[in-house]
Amino acid sequence: MKKCLLILFLAYSLSPIANSQDVQRLSERQIIGTARYVGMGGAMTAIGGDPSAVIDNPAGLGLYRRHEIMLTLDETIDNTTQPSTTPHKSPQRNIRTRFSAPNVSAVWARGNSQKQRGMIFNNFMLSVNRLANFNRDVKVKGQHMGMIPTICMKTDGLAEQYLQNKPWNDNEIGWLSILGYETYLINPIEENMWEPAVDLTDGTLSISETGSLDQYTFSWGGNISNQWYVGMSLNIPTVSYTKRVSLYETNRINSAELKSLYYATGVGVSGTFGLIYRPAQWMRVGASIQTPVSMAMSVQTEGDMYTTVATQSYELLTPESGVMSVDMVAPLRSSVSVAAQLGSAGFVALQYDYAHAKVMDDVHTLRVGAETQVYRGVFLNMGYVYESSFLSEEPVVGLDYNSIRTDMDYRYTPQSQYASVGFGYRSDIVVAQLAYQYRWQTLHQYASENQLSPIDVNTQTHRIVATLAWRF
Repeated sequence: MKKCLLILFLAYSLSPIANSQDVQRLSERQIIGTARYVGMGGAMTAIGGDPSAVIDNPAGLGLYRRHEIMLTLDETIDNTTQPSTTPHKSPQRNIRTRFSAPNVSAVWARGNSQKQRGMIFNNFMLSVNRLANFNRDVKVKGQHMGMIPTICMKTDGLAEQYLQNKPWNDNEIGWLSILGYETYLINPIEENMWEPAVDLTDGTLSISETGSLDQYTFSWGGNISNQWYVGMSLNIPTVSYTKRVSLYETNRINSAELKSLYYATGVGVSGTFGLIYRPAQWMRVGASIQTPVSMAMSVQTEGDMYTTVATQSYELLTPESGVMSVDMVAPLRSSVSVAAQLGSAGFVALQYDYAHAKVMDDVHTLRVGAETQVYRGVFLNMGYVYESSFLSEEPVVGLDYNSIRTDMDYRYTPQSQYASVGFGYRSDIVVAQLAYQYRWQTLHQYASENQLSPIDVNTQTHRIVATLAWRF
């Protein structure tokens, strides 16, 4: 019965803005995939002929003329830095590395290359693709991070009698209020209002995130008269995300540390439809649309408080994890692209992506890619990507007063940028490619909704990608 009540409580715990943060994290798409795709900044909606390009636009599968088995491996290094505000003092750095296989795919090409009119090829692809890595460690220090004022604000309106006896199962009382009351961080005042029992000044926020967004895809692509290419995909995305947060504040005499866990898993389904048109030998135009992802999520949350007040130490742990099942809808995505062949020098591609979700602002992404042949079968490519923010204005993100979540932190990312370069060898039988990608972001990190000004965190991601394939 208790667990059923906890499931019910969490249904009340996510405010609309908090939902936007969850949707942003759990539906994030990054420029991850094969070495050629990464090297070109993912600007391949109009180019095709690559498993990662097929994920964006299944019409690109119609360009295949041979069977293919491909494997991609990458090494990712995430470096987060809090710039120092003190001269000659080193910045706070955190580094996280991750090795993964972001793409495994098999293509079956069925058709007649001698045919010139009608349906020339019917091709199929099975693939497993990584769409985003969530791995990140952040540790920042600041002043007045707002833990206790936030707890007071969530508790205002409650009489002290309602917080006695640890009412975890009362769906009108949030877990932050219980943790703060039982560890003597807050005091009642008149008219059911609350005030901080201590004033904590110096704070440290530590966040460790792990997990990934992966997708299983079954695609079909057709080649019509070597001029029109059409395709569709059935996508089954899966997500696993864990966030562990420690918020520690002190005034050298009193202290409080709140430890929180947020763990989410989910599986969903979507469809992608695409088209590539070749109006001339030197030009291709591509477009695709992916339906919103309907995802069934399971969420688990915990929160523990450790305090020292007036030389006395207190500890309170949540009795068990709060668990809920929720439905999340990730953004509708669309893409348009044009690629131009520059004679024997190679080609350039320009691509615009659009993502629309009800609880976030529209996201606009511009991708530019180029490729040239430097020797017979040896290619060099490069790319650049600019992605706008999921939220057009600096948000104020707060949990509901009766939430069983205790992770107060949130962040705002004004923009993301990527730059990449790659090279490789391609023949009718073998594909071998390498790429390097650099992504940079400046995050505005908040420890709580009562932290008046954010802490800037510079995030730099280095990715090295290797792809091998056999065509037959």
